[in-house]
Amino acid sequence: MKKTIISLTSATLALGFLACGGSKSTPPPVVYATGLDYTDPSGTGYRFVKDAASTPTKLVLALRGPASETGRGVSFSITSDATKAAFAKVGQADSEYAQNMAFELGATDPKLFKGVVDGNALRVSIAQKGATATAKPLGDALVRIALEIKPNIVQNTNITFTASDAKALPASGGSQPITIAVGTLVAK
Repeated sequence: MKKTIISLTSATLALGFLACGGSKSTPPPVVYATGLDYTDPSGTGYRFVKDAASTPTKLVLALRGPASETGRGVSFSITSDATKAAFAKVGQADSEYAQNMAFELGATDPKLFKGVVDGNALRVSIAQKGATATAKPLGDALVRIALEIKPNIVQNTNITFTASDAKALPASGGSQPITIAVGTLVAK
């Protein structure tokens, strides 16, 4: 008798399992990102931080340096996964891939400032002309850059983002290698 009860219970469970769809399940719908989320790095050295000019579709980052130092210029390369995010034009005229926020460049050409996209890298160099211009506080926003999400990127995907080949031109002169910290970049 015990054997029959177990068989009936097993049969009832199997019917209930099949009635609920059995082993077939519908995967959740894919949600695509519409923008980028960025978490600032920790520390007080050279670093990219999220700028207030960011919008839901364009992430604007500002390069800041140590608050206790002054300088006359910086140069760096920044890379991201070009299949997931693209460098975007930034600034009032939206004509450049980098925007000067601190350095005195003079009113006439040639200016010592350039931001160029090269594949998955943005290369930026900026320096004040001559030694007569006042060295600027490096803790202020120095340069701004922007990124936008590429189409059809799944939400919450991490995006590779690194800085390299960085140098600073301190107030005393002579370029020095620096390390620029970057935060976490995620499709949102």
